[in-house]
Amino acid sequence: MTVLVKDKTFVPDDWHAGYVPLAALADRPDGVGVDLSSPELSAREWARLGTLLPRLALVRIRLRHFGDLAALDLAHAIRATGFDGRLRAHGAVLARAYTLIRCSGFSEVELDHAQASRQPAEHWRLDSAWQPIPRRGVWEPSQPAAVRRGDAEHR
Repeated sequence: MTVLVKDKTFVPDDWHAGYVPLAALADRPDGVGVDLSSPELSAREWARLGTLLPRLALVRIRLRHFGDLAALDLAHAIRATGFDGRLRAHGAVLARAYTLIRCSGFSEVELDHAQASRQPAEHWRLDSAWQPIPRRGVWEPSQPAAVRRGDAEHR
């Protein structure tokens, strides 16, 4: 059983269409959700995701650890393409990072029952006054960090 965090409250998970890994996604994915188990996408995967985004209803990105900035970078890059669907974070998420998660582009956070019991709804606060410190040359929202770095292992 999972719950969703929506700005200071928990709501039942209303997504029943399931998730498909990017590699197994059909060319016409109307109304399905894609599950990205890692935010480290190759240039080919990023290009494929970019062409499919307009037809996706939900993108689910797993945060591999509590400091997974690549997942936040990927969420930001997906939003920069114009994607206005549901963008869901799951995995290693902390209530204290909720504002950062939301500001990076995620629209919701998925918690399993154990996570929800350890981090109750009142811990999940969105600080609307928070703004990132702009740093020249850091963001290039057209591609996630793994693609910009050009890591050979991600091609």
